Amino acid sequence: MIEYIKNTLVDFHKTCGTDKYGQVGIYNFTSANIFKDRSEEVEAFCALNSGILQYSTYASKYGAYRAFRIVHSGIYKACQEALSRNENYIRNLNS
Repeated sequence: MIEYIKNTLVDFHKTCGTDKYGQVGIYNFTSANIFKDRSEEVEAFCALNSGILQYSTYASKYGAYRAFRIVHSGIYKACQEALSRNENYIRNLNS
């Protein structure tokens, strides 16, 4: 399951949009947005195995939502590398 989570997050970071500062919005980090139909399975796995993804509830002008941050250092580093090669990220940092 950790490999599935890692591969899915790396694929997401290869193509995700960023703001003009190169930041990915926290509202993009919802299980339903990234893991689609396996979101409940991923959340249950992370609840039993701490140190992978940390879920929190956030509020915005559009309402409340649950999102996560990456805690696992290997997954975090792989996502950083994927984001650094993301064309949108590079363009926004250089504009």
